[in-house]
Amino acid sequence: MAFKLRSPAIAPSGFIPAKYTCDGSNLSPPLRWIDPPVNTKSFVVIVDDNEASGGARVHWLLYGITASRRELPEGIPNPDTVENIGTQGTNGFGSVGYGGPCPPTGTSHDYCFTLYALDSPIGIPPRALKMDVVRAMEGHVLEQARLVARYSRKDPGASPKRVGDAPALIDGSALPALPTALNNAMYLIGEMTNDDISTPVLAEINLKFARIEDIISEVRFDRHQEGWAVKNPRSLQLVEAHIEILDLLIREFRSRPSALARLEVARAFLTSHRQQIERR
Repeated sequence: MAFKLRSPAIAPSGFIPAKYTCDGSNLSPPLRWIDPPVNTKSFVVIVDDNEASGGARVHWLLYGITASRRELPEGIPNPDTVENIGTQGTNGFGSVGYGGPCPPTGTSHDYCFTLYALDSPIGIPPRALKMDVVRAMEGHVLEQARLVARYSRKDPGASPKRVGDAPALIDGSALPALPTALNNAMYLIGEMTNDDISTPVLAEINLKFARIEDIISEVRFDRHQEGWAVKNPRSLQLVEAHIEILDLLIREFRSRPSALARLEVARAFLTSHRQQIERR
């Protein structure tokens, strides 16, 4: 088995619910891991926004986690040291503990949760900066595991007839390329899952995101690259997995016409691409 980091609330390559961000309760998400290296003596968690061009890049520094621990509960409080959990550093907002994703309005960023397995505890005090933690870990990292997920902040002034950054062309006369259609669908899904949707639906979405991650990992393609769908036999499964998520949200948003219209446009684009792939 491989050293893996997962969350019951966030699917790999999925979207981070608003409760774990600056737009919600700003709680740290629950994390779980399996199969650390045999000689692990302690763990460190670092959460980064690798797309931040300004503002906060570091969202959490938690170190001194005991080797016997295999999970972190939701909502770790923010004192310097949390009993039976670990010691916390200073995040990019200038405060101690977890600071949730908070990209500029109207943008979407990837956030990387990295768990480091170390061959010894690191002896640094609370409120350390990332550079201090990284320096203390040098030569002691046995292995690392990552969970990457995305968060999108709504633009209050955005037109309701847009899918991601692309116009919603309902007549189908200008079908976007498949990578664009998938990226627009993912952006829209992220925006919609930041709303107050039911827990069962969110759980189903997370499961489907896990399936998408498995497909992407297996075929190792870049879905931003034009033309990959023609050559890749798994592209049909990838499109169908996105459509399944859109179908869940369409049922959830039936009472909200503007959101429903955007979801249906995104689904129509992907359905057209599915038909083209099936005809090849």
